[in-house]
Amino acid sequence: MGFALIIALAVACASYVLSARYLRENQQQSALTNIHVLGGDLDSDINTVITFTNWICLDSTIGNYLRTVDRSYANDIQAGRKLSVGAWNHLNNEFNIVGVRNSVTRVVISTPGGTQFLQCVSGGNDQSVTDVPMTIMDTSFFDDLITAPGFKWNGFYPNPLSKNGNPKVIPIIRPIHSSSSSAIIGWVYMDIPISVITDSLKSFVLTEDDALYITFSKGITYRYTDEGLLKESVPEGAISYTLPDSGWTLSYLPSKTALINRMRSYQLMIMVIFLVILFAGVMLSFSLHRTITRPVDRLISRLDTIGQGDFSRDEKIEWNNELGEIGRGINNLSENVSDLMNKRLLDEKARHDLEYQILQSQINPHFLYNTLNTIKWMATIQGSEGIADMSTSLSRLMKNIAKSTEDLIPISDEFSLVDDYFTIMKYRYGGTIDLEYITDDEALLKQHINRFSLQPIIENAIFHGIEPKGSAGRITIHTYRKDGNVIIDVTDNGVGMTPESIAEVLSGASQTSTEFFKQIGVYNVNERIKYTFGEDYGITIESEPGVYTTMRFTLPFVAPPEDEYM
Repeated sequence: MGFALIIALAVACASYVLSARYLRENQQQSALTNIHVLGGDLDSDINTVITFTNWICLDSTIGNYLRTVDRSYANDIQAGRKLSVGAWNHLNNEFNIVGVRNSVTRVVISTPGGTQFLQCVSGGNDQSVTDVPMTIMDTSFFDDLITAPGFKWNGFYPNPLSKNGNPKVIPIIRPIHSSSSSAIIGWVYMDIPISVITDSLKSFVLTEDDALYITFSKGITYRYTDEGLLKESVPEGAISYTLPDSGWTLSYLPSKTALINRMRSYQLMIMVIFLVILFAGVMLSFSLHRTITRPVDRLISRLDTIGQGDFSRDEKIEWNNELGEIGRGINNLSENVSDLMNKRLLDEKARHDLEYQILQSQINPHFLYNTLNTIKWMATIQGSEGIADMSTSLSRLMKNIAKSTEDLIPISDEFSLVDDYFTIMKYRYGGTIDLEYITDDEALLKQHINRFSLQPIIENAIFHGIEPKGSAGRITIHTYRKDGNVIIDVTDNGVGMTPESIAEVLSGASQTSTEFFKQIGVYNVNERIKYTFGEDYGITIESEPGVYTTMRFTLPFVAPPEDEYM
């Protein structure tokens, strides 16, 4: 039940966190989409104004008017008026065609000194026309805007061409340069009324605690309210979108009340999920107690009874389910305990019998060794030197088998074992085989090798190398040192081996020992060396069919103690 409670709490908390994050992200995404749409409409209107301003600054007719109007009026008033009327018609037509009259109140184009000007007005005019250029040039924003490298937005100002300053406007002032030089030949003035901004922002529905902001440049931010635009800074957490053409920024602070109201429905759903999981956990707890806990307690009790020595069968723990299978297994186990104890007694008796047989196997080599000594002395007395040599060699071999238990012996002792074995083989083959030792350094004979390692290799060379050749043979044992290791090469001039035969011998797939020590083949010797000294050591085979075979032992060189050099 506690586990179910933990799971329910974990699910509820995770659901709450995820749902809150989802609602918050959904609200932000929805708000971002809305201000994208709102900003697109507003930016389109401002882009029209910017485009129209750039057209004025680049138009040849307007440029020609500004360059020549003062001179025309000075030379001929009628010619000057004709020039002004032509330029005004050209300006007014474009003013009406591009639709900019819906976004600006007035367009004024003036010479640098304000002596001559053109204007287009979309609304009423409360100011005397003759004072327009000078009135604009006397404003606080004129010098700042005309010297700016591009369009500069300083927010709203009282309308300089209105007696009461209303409505407030966003002024635009750009210099007009000569087409043939960088000289300023005039300037253009436009004013965007505050109604253009507020009318666009009206489509954005606001609640009681959300807010919409518009930023024209750094530090110039207004908050939109039903009353208009109030200068405020954008708070943290607001979602912002920068208009690509004008560079203005719309910021929206989502409503926390709306988010909380939406969260309440999710909280109710989370509470239902919590209760469902908790109820399911309680029901599962009761079910597990009835189907698992109580049966397991019965099984544990039964095991305690068996531990106290009661091996009788208990049918009550053999239910028709998986735990019943365990109960049947426990009952079967208890019934088999007596049989296992009897088997243990039989195994103990068999172990004693085996120990007796091992003792006999140790006695037999001693008996055979003593008998061979007797045969040797009888052969010596009768002058049968061959029989005496063979008996002596065989008795030494049997003595080593019976008495020696150490696994590592000096190489010199291993050579002695090989000599005894080869003496027997030499008499068997009538002296048609020879054995030669080549030792580069006698000190290497003090190095250690696994006992009975060379004898199986010599046996393999005789029976599988030299004997199939059908002629006299020779075996050479060369001991030397190379790359910090002790190397023993056992080379015969027999029939040789194929690469396939070499692979079989080293893998243990082929049994190469046929006489003595039948369980100690090349594979076994190789594995013993690797087990004793490591994987870097062991036996490798080189052979040329019909020419030779070399079994190469690689053993570690162990430096003798310093006192051996004295």
